[in-house]
Formats: sequence, structure tokens, C-alpha cells
Amino acid sequence: MFKFKVYTNLRFGIGEAENLKEEVKDLGYAKVAVIIDQGVFSEPIVKKSLNGIEQTGLGLDIFKNEVAEPTYDYLELFKNKLDAKDYDCLVAIGGGSTIDLAKGIAVLLTNEGKAISFRGFPRLKNRPLPVIAMPTTAGSGSEATYNAVFIDTREKRKLGINSTLNFPACAIVDPLLTCNCPKPVTISSGLDALIHALESFLNKNHTFISRMHSKEAFRLLFNNLMKVLDDPLNIDIRAELALGAYLAGLALVNSGPGIIGAFSHPLGALHHVPHGYAGAVFLYSVTKTNIDNHYADYAWLYDLIEGSNKGLSMGEKNIAFLEKIRILLEKLEVPKNLSYFGLGPNDIDFLIGQYDLIKGTIVLNPIEITKDDARRMITEIA
Repeated sequence: MFKFKVYTNLRFGIGEAENLKEEVKDLGYAKVAVIIDQGVFSEPIVKKSLNGIEQTGLGLDIFKNEVAEPTYDYLELFKNKLDAKDYDCLVAIGGGSTIDLAKGIAVLLTNEGKAISFRGFPRLKNRPLPVIAMPTTAGSGSEATYNAVFIDTREKRKLGINSTLNFPACAIVDPLLTCNCPKPVTISSGLDALIHALESFLNKNHTFISRMHSKEAFRLLFNNLMKVLDDPLNIDIRAELALGAYLAGLALVNSGPGIIGAFSHPLGALHHVPHGYAGAVFLYSVTKTNIDNHYADYAWLYDLIEGSNKGLSMGEKNIAFLEKIRILLEKLEVPKNLSYFGLGPNDIDFLIGQYDLIKGTIVLNPIEITKDDARRMITEIA
């Protein structure tokens, strides 16, 4: 017995961004606010997409997001720009933070209260405004999930506004939107998606269907992350990464996150480390800890890696999987130590001190991770 949530309509394919105007019209929206990452505003495909809406005669206002890690305070200020208008739809064009920002604003425009008052998993009185999500990175999977992550600057924690009413009404996933991603963004977003695929696969709450999505997401992401830096404009590689990120988001929202995501959040909140890098620095250590404690299911993922030796035993595949992770992290030039991000001894103690706060996530790892285990893993990469 299991449940599987999919509430977002998907339009996937090369050139689908140009069909934004049809999606807006088909859904019956008349006055649209676009929340767009300032870094992609001048992209020709984006301009063409927005011009299509204007040519239909629909009301259209554009607001640029200027931050990579939005706080609740920033969300509150941004929402005030839209407050006096009567929009019936929000369009989010950008990476995960921009899509999350649109989701948060969608909640605030229909529910009274300060942004911080909706922290966590609020019970919303009113349904948020519908959001159409157009991701420009292959990473967060926010176009497929209800989560919207924001930083509480007072408690120095990443939390969010998380409600199942906040699934995007539609996701338009066009690989062309990701082709001009700078190298660091390609790496960080791709690693973010890969960790989603892995952690949803590992999570104790996984189901048969969530694992189907996790495995396909892992196959698409791992194999194409090994190629994308050598051929960054290859649209087939970009398409498979974009699809992998979407599938990983579906898997994650239907199973749950894991220890890597939990420990990566403070790095973003305190040191503004991009989320994918913040997770990837823990990836090898967590994988090794699970394997050292006889977790065997990595063997199923090893078989999905191009060039893998399918004649190995299950135990040998597990060990080989760990080596494949090491090679990928090396290929993507992922830092091996927290000191690279400017963390010192006090920061390490802070990370270890987060254990009790994130224990609810840690217990979903297939192998028990004690506080001493966490201390060892964090200290090893200090």
C-alpha cells in the first residue's frame, strides 16, 4: 500500500517555453505577474516567451528576483511590490530560489500575516494563487514540489513555507532555458538534483513508484553530469538533466529528504554556499558510512551507470558505486573540505549541534546515524 502525489501539469520539451502564452490562456488567467531571475531576464528565449503573453493582450507585470537565497524578510518586501495589484496567476522563471519565491508570494497574497508567521508547515486558510513554473536550471525540482525554502535570519536556519496547496499549477520544462547556465550553476544545480534522487531512493519512506522515479532520475543525472562540462551546449544532455531533475523532485516529495540535505542547509543559511555544493561535500562520507554499515541497495544504482560492470557481486557493486561517486565529485571539482567554504572550528561545532534539530530527517536514513557518527563524518571533512 502506498500513496504518490502528482498535482502539477507538465509541459516538457525543446521550445516549450514559447508556449507559455497558450498555457496562460488555456488556464483562463487574465492578469499575470512574472517573477524572474535577473540573470536570465535578457535571454532571447525568455524575452520571446514574455512577448508572446503581451501580444495576447493579457495584463503582464514583471518583477526581478535579485537574490540566490531568499529570506523571510526578503519575501515580505518582495510581496509588498505585488500587494496592491489584483493578479490571478504568478509565473516563475528562474532557478529553484525564484520558483520558491513565487510560491511564497502566492501564499502571502491570499492569506493575511507576515511571511515569518507561515514558517514550516502552515495550515493555510485560503488557496494560494496558481503558479506556473519555468525552471532555468536542472536542479532543485521546485517545479515538481510543494516546498518553498526560505532562511530565518534570526535563528540562522533554512525552513520554508510548505503546503500541499503550493504545488505549481503547471511546470514548463524547456531544456533550452538551461543551456546558458554558467559552469558553477550547472554543477551545483545538477548535484542538488542528484542528491534528491539518491536521498529519495534511500529514504525509509520510499515506495515502489517513488523508487522508479529515483532510479530513472539517478540514471539521467549521473551519466549526464559526467558529460555536460565537456559538451555544455549539447541539447540532448541538457534535456536529460532537466528531466532527471524533475523526476528527482517528484521522488523527493513522495518519499522525503535525508541527512545530506539536512546538514547542507546550515551551509546555505550561514555561509551562502550554493545548495548543490553544500550537499555534495557530504555525499562521499554519507555514502561510505552507509556501505561500511552493510547497506546494499547502492548496487541497484551502480547498474544504471554507463560502463558499469554488471558481472560484479552485489557487495562488489556497492564498493564500485562509492568509487563512481568519488570520480564524479572529482570530475565536477567539488571541494572535499568544509574549510574551502570558510568554515572554522566554531562552525563545525554548530553543524554538529544541529543533530537534534534535524534528527527527524536523519532517522529516515536506512542505516542508523548516531550523533557520534555525525560528529565523525563532519570532522573528517572539516
